[in-house]
Amino acid sequence: SLTDSPVQSCGMGIGMTLVDQGLVSPEQLDDALAETRASGERLDRVLLRKGIVSRDQVLAAMGEQFHMQVIDLATVEVEPKVLERLPSKLVYRQSCVPISQDADRLIVATSDPFGLDTLDELRLVAGCAIDLVLADEDDLRKFIRTHYGVGSDTLDQMSADAGIEATDTADAATAGEIEQAQEASVIKLVNDLLIEAVNERATDVHIEPYEQELIVRYRIDGVLQRANVSSSIHRFGAAIISRIKIMANLNIAEKRLPQDGRITFRYRPDRGGIQEFDLRVSVIPMLFGEGVVLRLLSKTAVLMSLNDLGMPDDVLERWDTMITRPHGILLVTGPTGSGKSTTLYGSLNRIVSDEIKVITVEDPVEYHVAGVNQIQVHTKVGLSFATGLRSILRHDPDVVMIGEIRDKETAETAVQASLTGHLVFSTLHTNDAAGATTRLLDMGVEPFLVSSSVEGIMAQRLVRRVCTECGSTYHPDRADLPTDFALPPKATLTRGTGCRACRETGYRGRLGLYELLSMNDELRAMIMDRVNAPRIAAAALQSGDLKTLKRDGYAKALAGQTTITEVMRAISV
Repeated sequence: SLTDSPVQSCGMGIGMTLVDQGLVSPEQLDDALAETRASGERLDRVLLRKGIVSRDQVLAAMGEQFHMQVIDLATVEVEPKVLERLPSKLVYRQSCVPISQDADRLIVATSDPFGLDTLDELRLVAGCAIDLVLADEDDLRKFIRTHYGVGSDTLDQMSADAGIEATDTADAATAGEIEQAQEASVIKLVNDLLIEAVNERATDVHIEPYEQELIVRYRIDGVLQRANVSSSIHRFGAAIISRIKIMANLNIAEKRLPQDGRITFRYRPDRGGIQEFDLRVSVIPMLFGEGVVLRLLSKTAVLMSLNDLGMPDDVLERWDTMITRPHGILLVTGPTGSGKSTTLYGSLNRIVSDEIKVITVEDPVEYHVAGVNQIQVHTKVGLSFATGLRSILRHDPDVVMIGEIRDKETAETAVQASLTGHLVFSTLHTNDAAGATTRLLDMGVEPFLVSSSVEGIMAQRLVRRVCTECGSTYHPDRADLPTDFALPPKATLTRGTGCRACRETGYRGRLGLYELLSMNDELRAMIMDRVNAPRIAAAALQSGDLKTLKRDGYAKALAGQTTITEVMRAISV
């Protein structure tokens, strides 16, 4: 029966409390209990997964059932000496953390009051009475990682285990390195670092060796931030690098030359389905060891729609018209990491259909788009952007996407493709939209070919969004604003003060800034005359065929989506 197990009877008590409060119907409770019986999953987790109740409501019901105080860890300041009362291995295993102490007792936060044996173990290790308080599960995990460091339980174990010791010499026995890199604790540590990167929404992981330390940094929302790892990780740098090289099928003995590889990484979070990532691995010998950068590309990420990118309505409307044209070149420009690929994928996703054949040549293929034929560049065997493009034109495509125009050969082939009735999408590394025309001319493409083929150029940047958890409005000081920023009277701007959700940065997530240059007869004539980019931009502004990145940024700052500081940082690139 249900009451056979203490966990089930406590779960039933929480369920009845939620029913009494009118938050769960008796029918919903019966359904959830049936799932609990079938799967063994805790009742509170079933109710949360189904979205019937919120985390705060479950916490309050648990507090009532177990007569425990519920605390918000975001407001807790803990002293280092309190954290030292429990070893990190126990903290990670039991998912609990000491937050304060008085003369004869230790206050410990937990999210799992069902573990009846936990209290005895804590009492034994701490050597004093324990008072348990309740905290949210996600908050607790984040709190532990913040104060103890990512993978600190594994590092403690490795430090205690004499069998896993650092092999820092460049000519160390390869067999010994392979054996060490296959140790369960090394595997777990590398996995912990990758899982933390996924949880923090990082796009890149940097592992950097220095003389006295090994630094791990994550690129989150376009900005590098140090990962919170124990300083003892330095001793196991070689083992960590060897493990990554084994995962990426690289030569573990080669420490003098750069190597590139890839890893497929699967991760199942506590809630939700399996996430799969394609990790691009680059290993380069540095002064104090090998440095590693991992680029995380999600295979399971949902393609963003053009409507969700933050394009101004007028830009989206004009771009929508352009991407449905039968031929011509559409260029997206901006520095690395400015969201160009996302815009192109969103555009292809918008136009792909049974009547339209779309082929892409990419390096790398970042997303898989249903209905699109995608080709990965392979320079070692001679498959470049230019050769790939020449070949796919024989595949009778309607729309072609080239990952990047890097040289004259690719540029001329793209122009010829557009003039023979194909719509061609591609990217260029230029600072603004007008600069793309002069870049093509600089590559050696004839002015009459550029003017007759290019239909539109989108320049873009990514700025960080103000964190929704800690963002608040304020009245800015005029002296702190750019001179050309028109601030309406009594208008307010928004900024984040920093909280745990945004890693104390004040920002969480990103949105795009866009400027779209539409070609007209006047601009085409200017390109024929090789007029420079500033004059082309000035003429387009005058005719209404261009609105600048800065103008879009200022509008988004006024709307409270980002800050003036972010806009100025992005557009100065």
